[in-house]
Amino acid sequence: MGINYFRRDPRDLKFVLAEHMDLEKILSYEPYKDFSMDDFAMIIDEALKVCREELGPAMQDGDREGVIYSEDGSVTVPASFHNCWKVMAENGWMAVSSKPEFGGQGLPATLGGLLGELFTGANMAFMTYPGLAVGNGRLIEHFGTDEDRDLFVEKMYTGVWGGTMCLTEPDAGSDVGWMRTKAVPDPDSSDPRIYKIEGTKRFITCGEHNLTENIIHLLLARIEGAPLGTKGVSLFIVPKIWVNPDGSLGGPNDVFCGGVEHKMGIHGSPTCTMNFGENGGCRGILLGEPHSGMAKMFQMMNEARMGCGVQALGLAASSYDTARQYAKERIQGPPFTNRKGDRVPIIQHEDVRRALMTLKGGTEAMRAMIGKLFYLIDMAQFDPDETTRKKAGGQVELFTPLVKAYCTDFGYLLTREAIHVLGGVGYCSEFPVEQYARDILISSIWEGTNYIQSLDLVGRKLGLEGGKMFQGWVQEVMTFTGTHKDDADFAPDFKLLFKASQATGDFAMRYMQYFQEQRFQLIPLTSKRFLECFAETLMAQLMLEQGIIAREKLENVKADSADGIFYRGKMQTAKFFCRNILPNVFARHMALQQEDTSAMDIPEQAF
Repeated sequence: MGINYFRRDPRDLKFVLAEHMDLEKILSYEPYKDFSMDDFAMIIDEALKVCREELGPAMQDGDREGVIYSEDGSVTVPASFHNCWKVMAENGWMAVSSKPEFGGQGLPATLGGLLGELFTGANMAFMTYPGLAVGNGRLIEHFGTDEDRDLFVEKMYTGVWGGTMCLTEPDAGSDVGWMRTKAVPDPDSSDPRIYKIEGTKRFITCGEHNLTENIIHLLLARIEGAPLGTKGVSLFIVPKIWVNPDGSLGGPNDVFCGGVEHKMGIHGSPTCTMNFGENGGCRGILLGEPHSGMAKMFQMMNEARMGCGVQALGLAASSYDTARQYAKERIQGPPFTNRKGDRVPIIQHEDVRRALMTLKGGTEAMRAMIGKLFYLIDMAQFDPDETTRKKAGGQVELFTPLVKAYCTDFGYLLTREAIHVLGGVGYCSEFPVEQYARDILISSIWEGTNYIQSLDLVGRKLGLEGGKMFQGWVQEVMTFTGTHKDDADFAPDFKLLFKASQATGDFAMRYMQYFQEQRFQLIPLTSKRFLECFAETLMAQLMLEQGIIAREKLENVKADSADGIFYRGKMQTAKFFCRNILPNVFARHMALQQEDTSAMDIPEQAF
């Protein structure tokens, strides 16, 4: 095992869970009544122990060793990953928020999402394996038959079998409807749900490996004669090794890994080309109704999109942990205000302090937004009030593109700041931040690029309930700012938040106008900027909520105690975010007002 670089202080995570979110509401829901905050605190501490003792020490080894592909189609994972898998599986860490009847821990999504930050922050490449297995299992649990659930779900939740999602093909990436993989009824089977599968899938994360005895692929294919486009796509359960009706393993299912990609990062996670049915012997089980595959797969994709945001938070926070420790230890140069003075730790230099505050404010704001999203998931599923469930569900849909796209883009920028804090050694593999930068970048590409997320936000999510869901959130922010406009500590910040909410709302209003005037081109030219404005305004709202809570808590603790320092730091971090990161909204809004089309007006030959 290698060096453990994972050094997360869980204080802010516990603050989000126990002080910012209304945990009592979550604990009142029927599935969670047997839990307490003490249970959650213990679970967090145990998860941190696993991260420090098992996942963290395997991170750099996994990167340097990488995966090894053999011509027989097998893939060997880094040696240290086997013990990580064993520890995670035997202690129930893989499916923490899944149902206990299938081997999960049954924890709230709020806690499960925040635990994901810890695990991915310790070893992102490793966590791709259990993440996909559990996501697959949930899809089968929701849409499969009782027989499907009995055969597959528990073994995927408990780490006996792995899993993948097989969408992308060599000629069909984001344009999934053009896929060529085909399915025909199996003439040798009496079960009408069994089909023969033939086709090639590319960029399949964890498509082949030696961690488990079997891998269950969830694969999109077109049943012969089905309509073109996504409406003709069906979803199939395709095991690497066929699973007999009694749950025992049969023979190989004609699934072959044709190679692995050589990537910038996540070297411990294989990205595979998978060939199905090269010899005519691949079988798949139809999951649900024919031609409903994309609708079902969107459930897993949406979960994966949230997971991308969690991954970005985990790595950005780990970058911050490394940078702040280094800045306290590295002695370099006298202060700018005393050029003839002694050399000091670089944390005393103004620009390093700015960079660390950007990392601190950025990661805490991302954690707040992600915590809010998973909290809303719990509300949408289990709140006894139908109106509350409906509103929470709408906000989950509205905020998911923000968590996926903003956190992954911003998280990469934060790792860049961490590299600069470390200076030259930040660029060297002696320290882990260069690996964080390489690993985090894939999260902005997975599950649809962030431009696609912005189109989903504008094209689908803004129109939820006739636009009332987005408008309701804007009004909520404006009411919040109005209530606190004369706040003794945060009045300037509430003023900035009010203006940011106006600017964000103006994007939506202009988009309506562009649709009406058929000036469609202006929408995709600016949709990513809108998503970023929306995310930063939401995060500023949450940070100011936290700042007010921290001020209230500060009244009951000593200012120089550990809690006192934390709460004072939280107040200053909320101010920093609003005064240094939130103003980006105004620059983007000014760019929107220019209605510039030069990117499309320039002759293509000029590029």
